[in-house]
Formats: sequence, structure tokens, C-alpha cells
Amino acid sequence: MNNSNPLTFRSQYFYHIDAKICKTSNFQMTYLNDPIWYPPVNVIAHFKRIENSFSEEEKKSKVFRKMEEMFAVAIMLVGIKKIQKKDYWLQLVEDKEQSPDVRTITFVSPRKISPNDISIQDVEVVTYDYFSDDMFVDFMERTKLSNKKGYDALTTILCHIRRDILLPPLRELQQRLAIKKFSSSVMILGKTSPDKEVYKIAQINPLIDLNVEFNATEELRTSKPTRVLKLMRGSKSNFQHYPNEKHYPFEKLGLRSGPDQSP
Repeated sequence: MNNSNPLTFRSQYFYHIDAKICKTSNFQMTYLNDPIWYPPVNVIAHFKRIENSFSEEEKKSKVFRKMEEMFAVAIMLVGIKKIQKKDYWLQLVEDKEQSPDVRTITFVSPRKISPNDISIQDVEVVTYDYFSDDMFVDFMERTKLSNKKGYDALTTILCHIRRDILLPPLRELQQRLAIKKFSSSVMILGKTSPDKEVYKIAQINPLIDLNVEFNATEELRTSKPTRVLKLMRGSKSNFQHYPNEKHYPFEKLGLRSGPDQSP
């Protein structure tokens, strides 16, 4: 994807994760709230399995919106993994925390035995669709990049583009956002094919990075399986992979995949 060319997104459905290692106390607070983390392939597969079981009216619900936000972050992580060759996990954040929408983690040390071996990133998701009248950058400045929000550098803003649109070149988008000096990383994600699961992601703030187009179906088919991760305290190793999935990524929304996958 050339930085000087416009981007064309198809209707429907970008996150430079620096190795920001969180303080142990904050990390423990996070994983004690919810120790279960899901690989992106898990989230995508479950979302696609039940997506069409929702009526058009039900797709306007808060439950479906939050499912779709988690799905968008999972797709983003698939693209990031394609570039960085690193595994990521994610979890939906409950409303009582207010922010973020989704939280992600990756290992920054091969030891994988303590909180200091983990990098954690908050993700806020905003959808740019046919109901949005503003031009793209104006829309971003009015919503997640508004001065009223005040997200910090540890929060990534993911704009999920769900409309047919020809965006300005990446460099032009980056320069426009740079004027405002937003501290948050900004990613864009969009589907580029009307009939295939082909997506583009790119980071457009603070720099242009993680710029890739990929077929999500192919990436999932060829990816090495990654299990649900559970973070523990008081054991020899704080991190455990589930040999068989026992949890469901949308269980916080009151949804269950089936009796064999109930928590």
C-alpha cells in the first residue's frame, strides 16, 4: 500500500504497539479483574459463527456493537502479527470500567513468567459508517480524538471503516493529525473486497506504520493455533495456556457458545 496513493475501502468492516511495559501493580489489578485472554483467531471464528444469527434490528443493539468492536480489534491484531511475527491476546472490557473497549497483551520477554514480561495496550474503537456525515479526519477529531476525551499514549484509537470511501493518502492523514499533536496511536481498519475477507490496516498517528493488506481467511487458515491464555498468581509460572477452550470471548455479554464451552 503506497503512502502517497489514496485508499479505497469497501463497505463493512490501523496500532503500533511499542513495548510499553506496565507497572506491576497496574498489571496485577488488570489481570485479577479478568485473567482470561483470547487469541484473535478465536474471537474472529466465534464472531463469524454467530454474526448472521442476529437480525438487522438486533445488530443495532449494544451487545452486537461490543461484539463487533472486539472482532475489529482481533482483525487488527491478525494484521499486526503478520508484520511483527508476535502473538497477541485480547479481552472485552466491562462497561463498569468505562474505558477502554478492548484490552490487548503481548509478551515482550521470552521468559513469560512475570508481569514485567508483558506489554498491555488499551484500545478504543470507533466506527466510521454511512451514518457519519463528517469527512474522515473531521469525524475522528469530533469523536475519539476530541479534546474532551483525553486518551493517553497507552491507548490506541482504532477507526473501523464500514463504508465505501476513497480516503486521502496516508501521509496527508498523518500530517493532518500531527498538527493536533494527539498522544494516542491511531489505527485505521477497513475491508477492501466486496466478497472476500480482505482488509487493510495502517497506523496514521503519530507515524505511518503497520501498513499492510491481507486476507483474514487465509491468515487464519495458515496460522499456528494459539490457545486461550489464563494469567495466574502464586504459581511457578504466572501464565497458562488452556489445552481445551473453556471460555467464550463474548461471555461478558451474557452469550454462550454451547454447553461444551461454558466457563
